[in-house]
Amino acid sequence: MILLIVRRGARRLIGPASGWPGVAVLEPAGLSEPGWAHDPDRPQDGRLVADGVICPARRLTAVITALDAVAPGDLPHVVAGDRRFVASEMTAFLRSWLRTLACPVLDRPTVLALSGSAGDRTVWSRAAAELGIPDRQATPVPKTRTRAVTVVAGRVIGPAPAPAGAAAQALARAAGVTAAHLSLTDDGQLCGAVPWWYRPTPAALRALLARARELS
Repeated sequence: MILLIVRRGARRLIGPASGWPGVAVLEPAGLSEPGWAHDPDRPQDGRLVADGVICPARRLTAVITALDAVAPGDLPHVVAGDRRFVASEMTAFLRSWLRTLACPVLDRPTVLALSGSAGDRTVWSRAAAELGIPDRQATPVPKTRTRAVTVVAGRVIGPAPAPAGAAAQALARAAGVTAAHLSLTDDGQLCGAVPWWYRPTPAALRALLARARELS
């Protein structure tokens, strides 16, 4: 079973459930469901609740995380005054849980984001420096001069000029990021990067699910 962790109301990422066999969805409110069990020292004995069903964590074949942190707005079922605290605790729980899972996690959480380093400017700056690619992230560039390029598992999703597409692939590889949405000039200069799910497309999710199945 592949687990997709999303923000409240973001189930539109996957479309009809019948279109994604073997995929379960977890929204933050699902962390309040009874049945969860997590011991960092015995992760093989853990349990999770997804789509209202309790199952052993060992049944997971891969996890795709499409949120940086649990936000108070993700928890309408919690008393308003407690939402910020509960959101912080849920974020800490997910970070620990994701780090101890035996199955592939695309991408594993960092101290800054549950979905990995795709939104970390310093990671992309290091990758650009390693590759000798001009880093324009701190320099305003007119949108008319930039191209949006989505990379998933080493592949460019959708059309892109050859220099920009090649630069995006190389940058993602050097950054160790499975999926990201990059902004580049036509000649391949880096202008910015965000996680793929900031601007989700069905094609990007299909490619991620295919990669998750390859790793399973």
